[in-house]
Amino acid sequence: MVADLAQRKQPGAVTKSLEAMWPKLGVPADNANLITGATGAEPVTSEEKAFLAGHPGLAVRATGTMFGHTLETQFPLGLALAALSISRGALFPANDPTGLEIEKQEAPTQIVVMGTGHWQGEGMALVEAIK
Repeated sequence: MVADLAQRKQPGAVTKSLEAMWPKLGVPADNANLITGATGAEPVTSEEKAFLAGHPGLAVRATGTMFGHTLETQFPLGLALAALSISRGALFPANDPTGLEIEKQEAPTQIVVMGTGHWQGEGMALVEAIK
């Protein structure tokens, strides 16, 4: 797990923070699976989308499209969904009409859970199958 605290008064600070955390997880390539707790709050959501646009191969799922925004429990919800998805051999279905969430046929063995808080704080955790 990695965490950061971007200076959000600087435009692009959240995107920069997410880019800095990404390689620290050791996820191979950009064809990974990702569960985001994107809040919809601006400007942080646009900055998170800018990060995702830089990694177009990610199979993204947003917990907000299925569960709404649960504030403090959004990140633990993502961790639980990642564990369930890996144990069941599939991501939960895409439920976003904007095209952010894409389908991926192969069973996930690694899922990154990403959270950007309403007010401050960014974090990522890698959930992976144990062999």
